[in-house]
Amino acid sequence: MSEINENFMTLLEIMLEAGSYVGIATHDDELIAASERLIDKLGLPSKDYEFQMLLGVKERTRREIVSRGHKMRVYVPFGEDWYPYSMRRLKENPKMARNTIRELLKWDRFP
Repeated sequence: MSEINENFMTLLEIMLEAGSYVGIATHDDELIAASERLIDKLGLPSKDYEFQMLLGVKERTRREIVSRGHKMRVYVPFGEDWYPYSMRRLKENPKMARNTIRELLKWDRFP
């Protein structure tokens, strides 16, 4: 996993330094923090990138990212293939399933 995360950051730096508009799609707290440090190091304005997260996964983290001045795109699986897509994503990252269930069961959302 550390090799994957290192490669994520290497590729992110290459793309941002090249002036590409990048969607930073992760729910990983360490990758989010490393991405923010890279953005600060490069002095990028928020118009040059965005963070991307799935609806219902780590909503507090999503709000915190936005509160720090970053743009956020929220993805919602839909259409005929929403279920296979969602199952594939959960199999790729079982921690996401735990986070999704936790978010769905938060009682403070209900009157």
